[in-house]
Amino acid sequence: MTVSLLRAALLALAVFLAAPPASAMPPEADDEAATVEDADYERAVALIWAEEFAEAEPLLQASLKRDPRNADAWNYLGFVTRKQGKFAEARQYYLNALRLDPGHLQAMEYLGELYLESGEAELAMELLERLKVLCPAECEARDALAAAIAARTATN
Repeated sequence: MTVSLLRAALLALAVFLAAPPASAMPPEADDEAATVEDADYERAVALIWAEEFAEAEPLLQASLKRDPRNADAWNYLGFVTRKQGKFAEARQYYLNALRLDPGHLQAMEYLGELYLESGEAELAMELLERLKVLCPAECEARDALAAAIAARTATN
């Protein structure tokens, strides 16, 4: 096993074993309150596209109260909090998304970008290696993280 594959395996294990604070853990689901179409979630996604991150955050939190198993909502909550500079919160939200969906490519990409922004380039590289294993062919998440890493190393 190569060193990079070993690092990727160790990173995957760390994601599954990391224990975030209780406040960042997904709450129990309220199945009656969860709906197939979630207006808060849909509105939050529209706000994210409009780069209205602070406005999207409470909508995502409301959506997650109804459906805490929504890995996409955890991922987007990580994204909007990261864009607001709340790196510690964002990290936990991305890890929640990956706990619920270990193959969530976008959560891996965004977590990798968070690692770059917080000076943890080696962890970003390990996530890139994991993405290369999960999607060796065309892969937007892998390519975006690779470009972010290349841009970061070009400026350093």
